[in-house]
Amino acid sequence: MSEYENEKAEILYAQRKYEEAVSAWERAEKGLPHSFLQCYKKGIALRKLGRYDEAAISLEKALELQPENADAWRAYAWVCCQLDKNAEAVEFCEKSLALDPDNAKTWIVRGYALHQLGQYEKAVESYARAIECNPLGADGRRAWNNRGAALDNLGRYDEAIDSYDEALLIDPFDIYAWNNKGVSSGILARHEEAICCFSKAIQIEPEYATAWQNLAVAYQALHRLDEAEEAFKRAKELGL
Repeated sequence: MSEYENEKAEILYAQRKYEEAVSAWERAEKGLPHSFLQCYKKGIALRKLGRYDEAAISLEKALELQPENADAWRAYAWVCCQLDKNAEAVEFCEKSLALDPDNAKTWIVRGYALHQLGQYEKAVESYARAIECNPLGADGRRAWNNRGAALDNLGRYDEAIDSYDEALLIDPFDIYAWNNKGVSSGILARHEEAICCFSKAIQIEPEYATAWQNLAVAYQALHRLDEAEEAFKRAKELGL
């Protein structure tokens, strides 16, 4: 019966039915010893469900069984980020990178944790390393975008805009890169450019409340008050 539940959990996990998969693994655990893959995948499923404390416990068990697994260290680091344990996340990323130094995803998680710790220069360096490992695809887009956010925090807005542009070359439908570029442009008093960026984000995702609010601020800066009022109204309707 436990073997059946374990196999069922694997199928449910592959189907992204994470709640059901976790329940099946919990039933399987009553009759089977823990395996690395079971603990690792259960941890990933719990993370995707937002059950971060439970995810951490499951990933700790996985690492007890296979401490040389770079992916498990990275997954554990990301859960620590969600639990606001960012110093620990950096430490666990270092463990992962010692095993797999060219993994862009791990450099991104490390950059995120450093960013949350306010270590923006180190975050920029970590994102740059991720870009070296994989300048394209989803990882490249995420690294360029996150690098831009860290540069914003350093007041290096032109460089941040360049970084967002790189992200948009990879995915021109990235609403976060459009919004972030608009914010940087607004800080540099390029309000028309900012309006274009926020409008593009809204065109892609009409219910993106943050972009509506930022669009209103940009209109205000140009004294286009009627348009600002309409944008603020829409942002409020969407929950801001």
